[in-house]
Amino acid sequence: MPEALKSPTPAARRQSFSEFLEALDYGAIAEEATHELNEVVHACTETGKTGEITLTIKIKPVGKAGQIELDSDVKVKKPKPVRGKTLMFATPDNNLSREDPRQRTLDGVRTVAEEARPVRAVS
Repeated sequence: MPEALKSPTPAARRQSFSEFLEALDYGAIAEEATHELNEVVHACTETGKTGEITLTIKIKPVGKAGQIELDSDVKVKKPKPVRGKTLMFATPDNNLSREDPRQRTLDGVRTVAEEARPVRAVS
């Protein structure tokens, strides 16, 4: 069984992860993650549902000169608000209507939408 790699860097000399994030992509990834964190927290508090943020950092050695290539990405899963449902009726022409086309109308009865229309002043 292969032996586990041990870090040659003493703990006291290791760069903190937050310092690394500020240096990565000139701080753009940290700024994006901060923005997305705020957005996900807002969506979660508004919907009462769970959200998720994934920060991916791919690390690849390049050549023998000690260069490291980093590829980073922030993925977000925001909870979506629950949409209300609408009840509509199919017409004989296969269109949808908010009013039942089979319902008879009563003379003198107006809908709420008709009542809400502004009244014009007669000159």
